[in-house]
Amino acid sequence: MKEKFVLAFDIGSSRLRAMIAGRGLNRTFAVKGFKEIEYDGFYEGEFLNKEELPKLFKEIVQEFAPYLNKIKKIYVGVPAEFSSVMQLECSLNFAERRKIKKDDIDELFYMASEKSKNTEVEVVSVSPISFDVDGKTMLEPVGYVGSTLVGKLSVVYANKMFIDLFNDIASSLGFQYVEYISEVLAQSQFILPKDKKEDLSLLLDSGDISTSISLVKGNGLLMLTSLSRGGGFITNDLAEAFELSIKDALRLKNEVVLSIKGKPNDCYDVVLENGKIEKVVLNSANEVVAYRIEELAEVVNTCLQEYSKEYIAHLPIYLTGGGIAKVKGGKDYLAKCLGRNIKLGVPPIPGQEKPTMASIYSLVDYALTSLERR
Repeated sequence: MKEKFVLAFDIGSSRLRAMIAGRGLNRTFAVKGFKEIEYDGFYEGEFLNKEELPKLFKEIVQEFAPYLNKIKKIYVGVPAEFSSVMQLECSLNFAERRKIKKDDIDELFYMASEKSKNTEVEVVSVSPISFDVDGKTMLEPVGYVGSTLVGKLSVVYANKMFIDLFNDIASSLGFQYVEYISEVLAQSQFILPKDKKEDLSLLLDSGDISTSISLVKGNGLLMLTSLSRGGGFITNDLAEAFELSIKDALRLKNEVVLSIKGKPNDCYDVVLENGKIEKVVLNSANEVVAYRIEELAEVVNTCLQEYSKEYIAHLPIYLTGGGIAKVKGGKDYLAKCLGRNIKLGVPPIPGQEKPTMASIYSLVDYALTSLERR
């Protein structure tokens, strides 16, 4: 196998996804293998069953064995709960006006990386929010002429514990190198419209146990926060409210349609695991689901208020993951709570336009782009 194929791992809050793929025609993907495994996940920045991870990775790698002959490196996505972001400004002054070169950009990135070194975290990426060439702001400065270059840069860190854990797993499986990719940054660069990069956008990745909230501008993250809330909490709430098992509560959640306002006696007919039908009052079930979405909307609004004291009038919002997006009417109810429009963030790939697949395809695209730049 040629080195033009990459093996990427998406570390979700309740599922591991892995994909081995290369570039197809017109920057599509030639997928050789895809695997998804449920696992105990993580909560509040800690894996709930860290000991199971080496075994699960081994299972995935064994399944991909026919394609791994020449692959010595793996790409691992870093979830927001194990990440942090800092903004830095770095500058270069030239003796005389000259064309800006790629090497100048690389030097700014190196300066930012050196400034950002920390014993508890590791720099995962340095990416530009914007550049100034002699005071003129732009996103792509290479080729412009000037005597000063200033980079407004976003530095993403990963928790050292996370890095050490997956370095050990990769080494035990015979891989020589690991490259870590911010899952949120990868999504922002692959999912968001390319022609809107200079605008401020908000990316919401809501999973089963964890949700990340990020503000994106240029090719960088301005803000990143996460909370241990997601679709799994909605399932648990339904289980408690209506005395159902988790599996039956999940069946109920799949029946819920938040856009419906029922009459007092309207019910959802839930086919339970034992084959019996349980009637659940429609409005009561909807209220339980709506509560968690309202809770998320409050957190988003708090983040925006902390970022800017002034109301941000134009703010495109993109929703990825399955925590909210898989709830019928969930996206629209969240939009109503926020008073803003929300679009689903999906991979621009025919047949794969699902918010649940946004992260893994974004990681693969980021990894392939990284490989192509060498």
